[in-house]
Amino acid sequence: MKHFLLIVVCCITLQSILNSCSEDNAGASNAFVGQWRIASVQVSEATLNQLSPAEETISITFDADGRYSGSTSVNQFDGRYRLDGTDTLTLLEFTTTEVADTQFATAFYAAIEAAIVPDNTFAQLGYVFEGNTVLLTFGSGGQMVWEIL
Repeated sequence: MKHFLLIVVCCITLQSILNSCSEDNAGASNAFVGQWRIASVQVSEATLNQLSPAEETISITFDADGRYSGSTSVNQFDGRYRLDGTDTLTLLEFTTTEVADTQFATAFYAAIEAAIVPDNTFAQLGYVFEGNTVLLTFGSGGQMVWEIL
């Protein structure tokens, strides 16, 4: 009987630990969940910062299940993502329609391309949250600012 109670206590303790770890991971993975608007894009140190024109919105929505989707003025894109640690967003897939787009959208696509890790097919972006915005950094001095909608 003592062994049975010990096993039950151990199982309850283990379940509590696993639940708290799961909640911690859910909080981290939910940092991006929701809809964002791309406010500015700078592809590299050598390029100018492109601000979003007032009449143009590039939006991206992150789901809790590790998928994202978005649109520019004329194209749609989607894929899968994951958060690595507390400061890296990895776009595991990025698929898009390919219609000629605006200058701002072209800068956005160039930024995603600049964030691709050499010899890999995924893009990695460092991030820091600042209130209702997130600053993403990548490549050779590239950065984007996203605002939560």
